[in-house]
Amino acid sequence: MVDRSKFNAEDFLVDSTFQQYCAGTDKLCIGYWEKYINAHPEQAEVIAEAKKLYVILSGNKRQLNTQVENFKDQLFPEEKKVVRINRYLWLKVAAAIVVVAGSALLYLSYYNFKKNEPTREIFTWATKSGERKKIRLQDGTSVILNAKSALSIINGFNRETREVNLVGEAYFDVVHNKDKPFQVHTSDFNINVLGTAFNVKSYPDEVTSEATLIHGSITMEAVDGNGGLITLKPSQKVTFYKNIDAPKKARLTKASSSRPEIAINHYTLIKDSTIVETAWTKNRIEIYDQDFDEIKDVFEKWYNVEIKFTSSQVEKYRFTATFSNETIEEALKALKDVENFKYEIKGNQVIISK
Repeated sequence: MVDRSKFNAEDFLVDSTFQQYCAGTDKLCIGYWEKYINAHPEQAEVIAEAKKLYVILSGNKRQLNTQVENFKDQLFPEEKKVVRINRYLWLKVAAAIVVVAGSALLYLSYYNFKKNEPTREIFTWATKSGERKKIRLQDGTSVILNAKSALSIINGFNRETREVNLVGEAYFDVVHNKDKPFQVHTSDFNINVLGTAFNVKSYPDEVTSEATLIHGSITMEAVDGNGGLITLKPSQKVTFYKNIDAPKKARLTKASSSRPEIAINHYTLIKDSTIVETAWTKNRIEIYDQDFDEIKDVFEKWYNVEIKFTSSQVEKYRFTATFSNETIEEALKALKDVENFKYEIKGNQVIISK
C-alpha cells in the first residue's frame, strides 16, 4: 500500500482523486479522502496546505484536475500506457497552469521543493457513473474498470514491484511474473497474486467488499490485520461485511466484533455458464435473488442515476433478472412486472414508492 506518511502538499496535489475531493465533484473520492483524513490526523496540516494550493491554482478558472488532465493528454497521448511522471515534470504542468492564471507569485511558491528528489511514478484512471474502461498496464496485465472506480499505479510499477490501489470495482487478468508478485490494495483488504484472473469490488459507499477468483490463486488479508491470511481457490469468493450482520447462509469466521465479518463461498454461476459477479465485464447486469436495496447500488452506478425509496417494504422486494441494453425505465418496468411498485423519473433522480 502506498505510504503517504512522508507526503508533502505537492504529492497530494498531483493525485487526481485528491483533486476531485477538493473540487467536490465526485462522491466516491470525497468519501475516500474524508475517511483517510479522519484516520490520519497527524497529516491534517500538510493536507490543509495541499487544499489551499488547490484553491489558489484553480481560482475562478476551470477545475484544476481538468487543466492537469488536458496537459497530461498533450504530454502523454497514449492513455493505456503506464506513465512515468517525475516531480519536475509535474512542476512544468503546474507552471503552465499558473501562466494561464497569470499568477507568477504562485509559481515561485509551488517551486519550493528539491529538484534532485527521486522520480515518483504515478498515474490514475478513473471512471464516472455509467462508464467502464479497459486498460492494459505496462507489464501486459489487462484491467476492466467498472463505473465510479479509480485505479492508481504508483512507485516503480513493473520495476521493483507491481502494486496498484483500487477504489471501486475492477476485473484483473494478471500476467505471470514470479519475481514480481502483483498486489492490489483496497481500503478493506490487500491481495497478492502471481498470475491469475479475479474480480475485486470495494466501494466505500457499499456495506460489503468482495474478491472473486476465476482462475489461478490469490492470497488476501484484511487491512487491519485481523482474520489472518486467506487463500482463495478458483470459483471461490470472499466477502467482507463492514460491521453489519452477515446473512445466516454464509459461512462466517469471526475473531472479534470490531472487525468486518468474513464469508467464503463460491461465485454464482447461472444456467448459461455466466458468472454473476463478473457479468458486468460483458456489459450485462445479472441480478440473482437480490433485495431491491442491493440492486439500487448497481443501478445507480450503471445508469448514472440517484435512487430513493419512500417505502422500507419495497426495499426488501427480491428479484432475479438480466439486463444489458435496457434503459433505466425499461429495467424498472421489467422489475415492476414481478413486484408491484411505483416509480417516477425526473432527470437523474428516481423515486420508488409502494
